[in-house]
Amino acid sequence: MAFLKKLEFGNYTLKFGDKKVLLDLFDEIVMPSFHEMRFVRHLKDKGDYFFLDTKLVVLDESTEYPVLGIAGRIVKNTRLRREQIYRPKGGIIEDRSELETAPSSTFLLILNNHRLILCKEVPGAPTIQNFQSTSQFCLKKRHKEFIEENFEKAKIQRKENPELDRVTKKYLFEEYPAPVLRITPLSDKESLRAFVSRLEHIDRVTIKLLPTNKEEIDNDDFWSDFGRRRDEMNSKNAKVEFANTKEGLDGDKVYEQASSASNLGNSDIKFKGYDSQGDTIRGSNEDFNLTVELEDLPKDAERAASQKYAQFKHLAHANVIALPEVAIGVINKIKDIFERL
Repeated sequence: MAFLKKLEFGNYTLKFGDKKVLLDLFDEIVMPSFHEMRFVRHLKDKGDYFFLDTKLVVLDESTEYPVLGIAGRIVKNTRLRREQIYRPKGGIIEDRSELETAPSSTFLLILNNHRLILCKEVPGAPTIQNFQSTSQFCLKKRHKEFIEENFEKAKIQRKENPELDRVTKKYLFEEYPAPVLRITPLSDKESLRAFVSRLEHIDRVTIKLLPTNKEEIDNDDFWSDFGRRRDEMNSKNAKVEFANTKEGLDGDKVYEQASSASNLGNSDIKFKGYDSQGDTIRGSNEDFNLTVELEDLPKDAERAASQKYAQFKHLAHANVIALPEVAIGVINKIKDIFERL
């Protein structure tokens, strides 16, 4: 039976401290972090993760509102080990062996709205969680290089002109804080409804509003005001909890608020309750991820990116995926990159 390919979706939120986000250091750190096999994340006894076939792609050539993305593959290069096998006449027998394997997933990161689309090409391919860990690793490696490059450059400049102020690494780390990446899976409303319906009794729902890539939060008034209050208080996160362990929360209202909160992929949602059998059920965003099955996808990462983006636009048009309002500053930065291609 052929492997069934599925598109998975996430919100790629990258911040450098409180003031800089993805596009602010795109040329200096973000794009180089994706360069083919520039950085390899090695996990002892588990293999190596790295990016392959990466390319900056144009998804929409509109001069007024161009759309750009980073397309490529994430590869897990490892060895499968076995210790024993079964034989009908001999039962379990010792048989040590190794097999090289390199399962991969293609990806598209849409720079305009920070949406990540990933598709496993074969069983055992890297997941969105693997992508987040590997991208975070590569970003940190490139950030370290960037700090060193600027430190050495400043030393040379000061040697040529002693009147210049001395630039320290401490200053550079304050000016360009270390990258922090989070990928939040986009929710499927139908899967969310089905998950909530499984809960005969809902004890508690916790919703945490997470930092964004300077997107404008256009959820309902409650959540937009929630975000405003978080920013006014200079809080990293904001969390609200609804609980009623005795009588249980109203399922329809829980779905309504959770659906609204998860609309833009910028909320961390956790449920606790029990089903009709009395078994405790806990859940989070990963339990109702949005996925789309595909019959096929081109092997070429760039062609696959075009097909992914077409599917993404279809889902957005059908209101399956909610898109943030893109700020003018983001559009201008995208135009600047587009004009340099």
